[in-house]
Amino acid sequence: MSHPDAANYVLALDLPEAPPELEAVEAAPVDFGSDEVAAVVGAQLAEFSKGVPAALRSAVADCLLLAQLAANKANSGNPDLMAWYRKYVEVLQGTGWLVENMSFEARDVGDMNAGVHKAIIPVLTAMLGPAVAAVSVVISVLQGLQEMDKDNPWITLFDRASQHASGAKLQFGFVAMDPADPAAVQVKLLAVAVDAKRTLTQVLFFKFSDQKASLKTGDTQLSMATSRLESIHQAVADRVQPFLADNISKVEL
Repeated sequence: MSHPDAANYVLALDLPEAPPELEAVEAAPVDFGSDEVAAVVGAQLAEFSKGVPAALRSAVADCLLLAQLAANKANSGNPDLMAWYRKYVEVLQGTGWLVENMSFEARDVGDMNAGVHKAIIPVLTAMLGPAVAAVSVVISVLQGLQEMDKDNPWITLFDRASQHASGAKLQFGFVAMDPADPAAVQVKLLAVAVDAKRTLTQVLFFKFSDQKASLKTGDTQLSMATSRLESIHQAVADRVQPFLADNISKVEL
C-alpha cells in the first residue's frame, strides 16, 4: 500500500540543483551490508545495527539525505542554525517519520583544547547509555579520529556537508529496529550546532580554544513502520538519486 500524501510531499520538495557533472550519473546504491556499520550521509554519521535489514538501510539513508537537502535549500545564506534544524525535522515528519520533541541546549566544552569530535563523545555516551556506547562504531570512530588521515574521503565529505555560514551543523544517528515494535525502524539522533559566526573547514577537528564558538546540541528519537518506509522509498530515492555519489559513503577505518 502506498502513501500518496507522503509521496506527493516528497515530489513537491524544493531541493538544490544537482551538480551538473552528476546530473546524468546513475550512482550505484551504497552497499551498507548487514553487519554493524557506520556511513556518512551528508552532514550525518549514521550507524546501522545488525538487526536492521540491508534493504531498509538505504531507505533510511535516503530519507536522512532528503531532509538535509531540503533544509540546505530552504536556508541557503541563513545564519540561523536552528532554522536549518527546524526544516530538517519538518521534512522528516512530512515523509512519515514520527518525531518526538527536539530541544536544544548550549553546552560547555570541558576541554577547551578539544576538537569537536572529542567534545561530543560524552554527549553521545549520555544519549546512548554506557553499555550501548561501549560498542558503538561511531563513538569508536570519533575516539580514533586523531590518528586518521584528515584527507580521508569520508572525512572530507562529512566536513564539506557540515559547513554552514555561521559555523557547522552535524548529526549523529543510530539506526535500529524499534525494541517496542519489531515492525518499525527507530533512529536516535543527536544534532550538533557549532556556532562560530563563520564557515568552518575541517569541522570534526575544529578546536574551541581561543575561538569564539559555542556548542549546542539536541537529541530526539524518530520511528517509522517498515511497511510505510518501504512504500515511500522509491519516491524518496528518485529525488535523491542525483546527489548519492556526492553525499553517501561508508566509513572506512
